[in-house]
Formats: sequence, structure tokens, C-alpha cells
Amino acid sequence: MNKVVLSGYYGFNNAGDEAVLQAIINSLKKADQDLDITVLSNNPEHTTKAYGVKAVNRWKLNEIAGAIKESDLLISGGGSLLQDVTSKNGILYYLGIIGLARFYKKPVVIYSQGIGPVNTKRNRWLVAKTLNKTQGITVRDEQSKEELLKMGVKKEIIVSADPVLGFNPDDTSITKGLELLERGGVKLDDKGKILGVSLRPWKADAANFQAIAQACDKLIERGWQIVFIPMHFPEDIALAREITKGMKREAQILKENYSPTETLDLYKTVDLVLGMRLHALIMAAVVEKPLVPISYDPKVDSFMKLLDIDNSLQINNLHTQELINSIETTWKNKEKIVQDLKEKTVILRQQAIKPTEMVMELLTAQK
Repeated sequence: MNKVVLSGYYGFNNAGDEAVLQAIINSLKKADQDLDITVLSNNPEHTTKAYGVKAVNRWKLNEIAGAIKESDLLISGGGSLLQDVTSKNGILYYLGIIGLARFYKKPVVIYSQGIGPVNTKRNRWLVAKTLNKTQGITVRDEQSKEELLKMGVKKEIIVSADPVLGFNPDDTSITKGLELLERGGVKLDDKGKILGVSLRPWKADAANFQAIAQACDKLIERGWQIVFIPMHFPEDIALAREITKGMKREAQILKENYSPTETLDLYKTVDLVLGMRLHALIMAAVVEKPLVPISYDPKVDSFMKLLDIDNSLQINNLHTQELINSIETTWKNKEKIVQDLKEKTVILRQQAIKPTEMVMELLTAQK
């Protein structure tokens, strides 16, 4: 039985990263149902219960070392692990895990990661030095590949797709999504359109979030229901509360810590998604929903480029009427947008398999 260790930002109540984890596990198990998977998690008990895999505490070196020593391969990713925007030193953790795998002479696969921004000279040098000694590199977009090449990575870099794009929309449930909405206090009728809003805290001028609040008020006047869907529990809920305080009309805030599957079901149920978090937008694309992106990071722009969508709004330059116009234009063109998403996500779903194929080839080569 082959054994792999999976390193990423797991066990932190972030629906996007949890969806990445579930998608990777699904893909690996589809290729080898007997594969023994151990996840480095902030909440090992939850990870084991939620995904049916082994898990160890990502902060306990002895547990990490033990898992890697007993494994056949380390998977690093997916997600945006190799960046130094949120923390200059957080990147060192993930590079250190790769270094530990090399110490035990275990092959390493970079699994559909989004690379950057990596701003410090030290970190750029460390990324290149570390990744040049891995056995396989896959990234989720062309921009990530270009960034690694600029850093000095010489090994072959394969462009795949974000693991979450591997989910099939046919596996999601409108019925379950409606149940979750009703449980969250959303009043459902056949006439109202639902705008699902997924935002994240960010260091932007308060006027930008006020513009979102004002736009939501205007949209409610025009027949929309506004539902805030949290991706990172509980911080997204706190932000939604702040925004609704600035609104004159009532919006609904969902307050549960949803699983990846439940989050997909929720997006399946709404009519349009206004999203700031990358995986809110990816999930909207997976379930073929019209979407309006608010960009706070190059990774959002990279994904929109992948979908050939050019209506991104910038978090540091939001205006009420511009938000309304973008949402109404997207809604007006929803049939074409949905058809385009269907065609593009079929291709991306196939590309999302590439890293698993690489993992299986490396495991087979060791036998």
C-alpha cells in the first residue's frame, strides 16, 4: 500500500482550502482507492472525521517527521502556500516541510499551487532553491509558472488547474442548498433573485465596503435578495455584520461553518455570485453560476483571465453604481456566461487531474 503525506493550509475553517483538500483526496482515491493519506492539519481530529484520512498536528515536529519518514511521497499543495503577502515567514513553514521530506529522501510533488506574490529577495531565492530539488511541479495558472521561472526554477513546470475545479457540478444538490438557505433564515420564493455575496477582510479604505453596502441596498430595491455566504469561519461573518450595519434594508447572513460540499450546494442554489475570495469564485464557476469578481490579489485576476472574464472590480476602487452596473450587466448576459463557463470548466476539470497522474507515476516508479 502506497503512503503519501499532504501538506497545505488545512484545518483552519477555510471552506476554500478545505475544498482544495477534499478535491485532492477525491482525485487521489479515484486513482488508487487503497492509497494511505496522512494530512498535516491544524485540527487533525476534524480532518480525519470529515475526509476519512489520517491526520497529524501540523505544529508538532515529531508527528510531522514520523508521518513523512513512513511515507512514500510528499504532496505540497494546493492553494497559495508559496507567497509572503500575508506573512513574510509563513512561506518558510511550507518550504521547511519540503526540506524535511528531502532529508528523509522522499520525492516531493508541488500540487497545483498558485505561486506568489513572493516579494522578498530571501524568499524568492529559497523558493527556487527548494523547488529545483523536487520531483514534480504543477501550478494552477500560467502566471504562477512565469513567476517560478523568474525566480530561477529550472525544473519542468506543468500548468494544471486549481484542484477545486475537479469537482463535478452534477454532484452538487440544489435541494440541499435550499435546505441550508432556509436553515439560515433565508425566505425563499419563486420570484426573488438571490445574490450570494462572499467577501473577506482586507486592508482597504472603509469607503469601499460602504459602496458594497449601498449597492446591496439598491439591488434589494430592484428585487434581489442578498445572502452573505462565509468562506472563512468566523471572520467572514464578522465582516458581513459590519457591512449590513451600514445597510438600510435587510440582508441575510449565513452563520454556519459549512463543509466544502455544503458550500458548493449553496452556490448552486443562488442566482449570481459577488465574490472576493478566490475559491468563492472558483466554486461559482464549478456550479456554472454567473459571477462578479472583486479582486484583492493577483490570483483573482489570474483566474478571471483563465475564464476570459474581464469584469473584475478592484477592492481599493469600488463605487456603488459601478457595482450595480456590473451585477446587472452580468445578469442580463447570464445565458452566454453560463454556457461559456460550462465549456471552460469541462476543460479545466480534465487539467485538474494532471497532478494526481504525476503522483501516481512517481509512486509506480518507486516499486
